[in-house]
Amino acid sequence: MKPLFTIHEGEFLVGDYINREFGNKYDVWVPTKDSGVDLLVTRRARKSAGVGLQVKFSRSFPIREEFSRHVIATSWYTLKPQKIRESLAYLWVFVILTLRHEEHFVVVPTSELRKRIPRGGGIWNLYLWVCSDGSCYQVRDLNNDERLDTVHRGVRNRRLDFSNWLGCWKLLEESTRGR
Repeated sequence: MKPLFTIHEGEFLVGDYINREFGNKYDVWVPTKDSGVDLLVTRRARKSAGVGLQVKFSRSFPIREEFSRHVIATSWYTLKPQKIRESLAYLWVFVILTLRHEEHFVVVPTSELRKRIPRGGGIWNLYLWVCSDGSCYQVRDLNNDERLDTVHRGVRNRRLDFSNWLGCWKLLEESTRGR
């Protein structure tokens, strides 16, 4: 028998994380229609508007040794800028599952993600690296020397800095309270 619907690993990990970390505070729903929202989150205690999440998943991949001393998670997402521009989701959650099965979540407001879409159109290859110091950077267009410099000193271009969004689940709290 063909299943009615399925969720991918990233959606499961996000729903599971919300249920484990926030207990009975939220309900996590799976829409039955593909509208560009992967999960809908509502507050359990009082009626509130739901918050739509768009979830993207990546497994970490091995990197060169000079990076691996400082980088704890790597990822690669292939995004279509037009889908981000038209997204109905309030938050995008980038899930990174490391080779050690550690989970990292980069929770970005859609409005912020739209500002970071590179010029030139086409596919956006987003490579997010999570560093041991708690920082998170987009390193796709950096050469190896620039990547090594980023690991040690951070990025000079603030559009490549995703550190504020790493594990930023307070956005879920704020968005379910004020909407």
